[in-house]
Amino acid sequence: MTRDTANKALVHAMRKRGADAVAKAARLLVKAHRSRTPAATDDIELRTEGDAYSVQAQVFAALWPGARPAAWKAGGPSDKVEPTAAPIPPENLLHSPASVVGARMHMLGVEAEIAFRLAKDLPPRTRPYSERAIAAAVGEVLVAIELCDTRLANWKKTSGLWKLADFQNNDGLVIGSGSKDWQKIDFLKQEVEFRIGTRVARAKGAHSFGNPFRLLPWLVRHAAKRGHGLHAGDVITTGAWTGLEIAKVGDEVTARFPGIGEATVRIN
Repeated sequence: MTRDTANKALVHAMRKRGADAVAKAARLLVKAHRSRTPAATDDIELRTEGDAYSVQAQVFAALWPGARPAAWKAGGPSDKVEPTAAPIPPENLLHSPASVVGARMHMLGVEAEIAFRLAKDLPPRTRPYSERAIAAAVGEVLVAIELCDTRLANWKKTSGLWKLADFQNNDGLVIGSGSKDWQKIDFLKQEVEFRIGTRVARAKGAHSFGNPFRLLPWLVRHAAKRGHGLHAGDVITTGAWTGLEIAKVGDEVTARFPGIGEATVRIN
């Protein structure tokens, strides 16, 4: 066997191993979603973000066959690193005031966020959309509360790739009121008040990208790579302003962005 042939065989074996791991991971997460029993993942290694996104796609197709995302979550710790994203199915896009059953959740995480709702389609195309074209497609900015949960048994110690595969801990999105005059908002000065039961978290200009709109061009490209166009009515949420907050059963959770709007969800 020549060195070239050996190298090709090694590459093929590694790809097959990666594909097997992705398929196994997807089956594990589908079962965890359906049974509401967290999955033990120690014996499966996801090697790349591509692996994680492939798991997302397979799990989404298995759980919501024939559906397309009604919303997306996009975000990252700063504009110095590549953002990440996850699709949100139609049944997990809720309207404020909403209520959810806390007993079905393992984490009970909530985040106060700013989301953008499109008024025009952005179908995939070869030439990238300009920021101006994407801004023109946005109909309004909304206040949102992301519901965060995990399907991973040891989620605090599990790799970031596994969390990405698990829809980046997304379990739903509650959208509230907003503003169509969003381009006049100074997000660097924007305040937020986040009430979780009796506890209050406040922040000002706290979005990790400064202006959360900066995530949209990346998300449009990302969705296109995954074979998804974006449609009028789709919602893109852009990450927490006060970090991940943990709620408890009985809490009413309200995110209020003065000058924009608010959203409320009750944890029953």
